[in-house]
Amino acid sequence: MFYVSKVSLFFFVLAWVDLFFSLIYKSLSLNLEAVWMIAVFGFIAHTIMSAMYQLIPNSQGRSLKFPQVSYIVFSLSLFASLFLYAGWFHYASYICALVSIIFFVHIFISVKNWGPVTVKFLGLSALYFLISSIFLLLSDLGYVPPQVAVHTLTLGFMLNAVMGTQLAWIPMLYMEALNVKYGIYLFYVSLLALPPFLFSFYILNYKFIALLSILPIAVVSYFLWIIYSVFSGRRMPKEIPLAVRYFILAMVFLPFGMLIGVLMAGNNLIPLLIRPHIDLLVYGFTATTIMGGVAHLYPRIVYGWMQSKGVNVSIQTLVDEVLLRKLLPYVTFSIFWMSFCDVMGDFFLYFSALPYIFLWLLFFKAVFLNSVLKSKVTS
Repeated sequence: MFYVSKVSLFFFVLAWVDLFFSLIYKSLSLNLEAVWMIAVFGFIAHTIMSAMYQLIPNSQGRSLKFPQVSYIVFSLSLFASLFLYAGWFHYASYICALVSIIFFVHIFISVKNWGPVTVKFLGLSALYFLISSIFLLLSDLGYVPPQVAVHTLTLGFMLNAVMGTQLAWIPMLYMEALNVKYGIYLFYVSLLALPPFLFSFYILNYKFIALLSILPIAVVSYFLWIIYSVFSGRRMPKEIPLAVRYFILAMVFLPFGMLIGVLMAGNNLIPLLIRPHIDLLVYGFTATTIMGGVAHLYPRIVYGWMQSKGVNVSIQTLVDEVLLRKLLPYVTFSIFWMSFCDVMGDFFLYFSALPYIFLWLLFFKAVFLNSVLKSKVTS
């Protein structure tokens, strides 16, 4: 990794703060809109932006163009998060739209080679971020339903970014070849299948939404099959790397969360199932994927930064892998507990996020605090 994006570290920290604020709102059983706004347009968006600012220049083999712009994007994103925390969604929507425009242009001008399939997915993802933020502003002005903005970000921005990075990372970390044609086919399937489904939220006919759910389900099914082909084609037994274990666990939550969404839309069970739908897809699939990505990427960013300062340190010492391995079963328990409490409702809602908060505190210790303490010792 020749290029180290320092702004990525700031985005990582901001995303973690976003996550904890969404969990505080959730634990206090406050406005559900605030929960998904902070979790989606805060935690998810800022984590993926952080990753893109690291992955895009390294995929191009050259430094990011006008790196000062990334700090402007971060500063505006910080203000957007503060407005989200305060419940000032009107002001936050304007800032998010401005952030997405600057971010998209910055990413676009930094890409010279669009050939690799991962770069194609990341470029499409950045475009969806721009569209979702514009939809967020339009929803605040009353022109489109807010569900359009949320699902454009989760399915367009987030899912494409996840598929693109994992098509590169999982084969690389597992040391198995990926059939590149499969990845190209997946890109075009996603490109064609997601817009009609997202349009169904503009109409906001839930029967129609349930019917068109077959499109994102087909995209996800094809993606999961490609990942399965990487493991089924192995020539000899291999230990699955830690980051890949988190990715695999996250994929378990994905189909269940989508099926709950179909059931919720098709049978008018929105009040009952909206919370577990969010639990499985945002706090389950997306957050667990982010855990794996952060556990792999963050220590390498810190390592590159420390190397640039002349500090010799091993990547393995920057993360507590023993603790991260122990957290894997606890991830499943915390998501199950959260979904159970949210279905039960009433006073259970106040306890639904407690194990999950504890999980992230331990993850924060294993990844972030470990590297900070190590850097202080070696400096």
